[in-house]
Amino acid sequence: MTVRFHLLVAFGVALAVSAPLVAQADEAAGHYNLALQYKREGKLTDAVAECQKAIALRSDYAAARATLGTLYRAQGYYDKAAAEFEQAVKLEPRDAQSHANLGAAYARLKRYDEGVAELEIALKLKPDDYETLLSLGYAYKQKNDYKHAIEAYQKATELKPNEVQGWNNLGVAKAKTDDKTGAIVAYQKAIALKPNDAELHFGLATVYRRQRETDKAIAEYLVAVDKDPKFAKAYYDLGIMYSQEKKTAEARAAFEKYLQFGTKEDAASRKDAEDRLSTFKGMGK
Repeated sequence: MTVRFHLLVAFGVALAVSAPLVAQADEAAGHYNLALQYKREGKLTDAVAECQKAIALRSDYAAARATLGTLYRAQGYYDKAAAEFEQAVKLEPRDAQSHANLGAAYARLKRYDEGVAELEIALKLKPDDYETLLSLGYAYKQKNDYKHAIEAYQKATELKPNEVQGWNNLGVAKAKTDDKTGAIVAYQKAIALKPNDAELHFGLATVYRRQRETDKAIAEYLVAVDKDPKFAKAYYDLGIMYSQEKKTAEARAAFEKYLQFGTKEDAASRKDAEDRLSTFKGMGK
């Protein structure tokens, strides 16, 4: 037999072996594309099933694993999400988004050190990613490392100064440190971007309260309940502040609102509000 004949035979065998693999890859891609369609339509269960089919056909399908991880995350299954993101980064170690997703999932699972490590890798691969910086700040904050949390949030606000979340997170982190002035500035920036957000006004009020700026704190609590008339915690804090200011009628009204809307608040706070109202009644006011 000639060398040419042997080459032709070998080529034929290679084609015979590769043809099923190509067909299998095409089938996996079909399932993955269908999964993406289902995801766009909000059909998460169907999208998960299609991703799983794609991965069953191609275990090294990094994109399918990454997408499956995001689907699990959207459903609150952070352990399953982390497992898929782990596979994704093994398959594509230079994919910044998969490292970022894995880090965020670890943080949700309270595996903060691992979360920080993955998020730092993501930022080395893609330094100016806003969402990754927010996730890194969150992981550091959960570790009570406010110095590094503030650094991450500060950089996020520099990247996107017109995004509320970065300023809000920066305000929360700075409020946990001695930089109450910085926290106030951050909350004010956030409120300027989203003035009707009751939570932002509540956060600013809390910082003013800790600074003993009573009038400013009360003013912001009042804005919070104006924006959200069922904001129970704001009513409770208002009641406390009015009590300290000896404004009994206002305190009573605030505590009554708290008890009306705070059905899911902790038992200790509800009992405190009830006891304070009883005291007011005993005073005949």
